[in-house]
Amino acid sequence: MTSVRTASHAGSWYSSNARELNKELEEWLSKADLCHGPARAIIAPHAGYRYSGPCAAHAYRQISPAVIKRVFILGPSHRVRLSKCALTQMKRYATPLYDLVIDMEVNNELAATGHFQWMSADTDENEHSIELHLPYVAKVFER
Repeated sequence: MTSVRTASHAGSWYSSNARELNKELEEWLSKADLCHGPARAIIAPHAGYRYSGPCAAHAYRQISPAVIKRVFILGPSHRVRLSKCALTQMKRYATPLYDLVIDMEVNNELAATGHFQWMSADTDENEHSIELHLPYVAKVFER
């Protein structure tokens, strides 16, 4: 099993070109007002960027990397029925900008509570709800 989740929806739901994607994210974020920040939690859409990119920017604009040290992304499962909240087994999530590192220690702690289940690599890569947030997280927390 691979330890990197591919950006399986890049190129269709959002740009797979890092320069183009970066430009879009910068434009949308620059047009969004900082009106509620710094936020400790946000809710943002997970549709293709042509439909949701500018809207998601309003939520992500409220985040200050100086305040936030850890990001949890929750998303629905559109294709597979899950009986519990699912955790990724991947160690990194690829984006066209750069890979995001998963805190496996936290994932293991969550799994140990019995309230979570592990998601298969196929389920993870076929689901778009979390992936659509990853480029925004990468941009806002740019290294």
